[in-house]
Amino acid sequence: MATLDLQQKISVKQALKAFELVRQNGEHIDGEYALDGLFVSSDFDGYNLILRDARVKLFIFFHNTFECEYDSAPALDQFIERIARIIQHYEQH
Repeated sequence: MATLDLQQKISVKQALKAFELVRQNGEHIDGEYALDGLFVSSDFDGYNLILRDARVKLFIFFHNTFECEYDSAPALDQFIERIARIIQHYEQH
């Protein structure tokens, strides 16, 4: 389960938006989609999603609960910035 600090840092809504943008605009490679250093995949029924880069893995579960694995706070901050950049660059206004 996500800690309070993680819940304040990570917006599931933004992560879901980035997930869909990567699926729409990214390259399909070995069962996942890749775009600008962000990789996304889901389980067979689509209820559990994974967004990852080289140092962070964000798991989004049913009912928008999530877990996050990361090796450092700066890596997590860069991951969150990567999500924001993808949304800013690829979202149709």
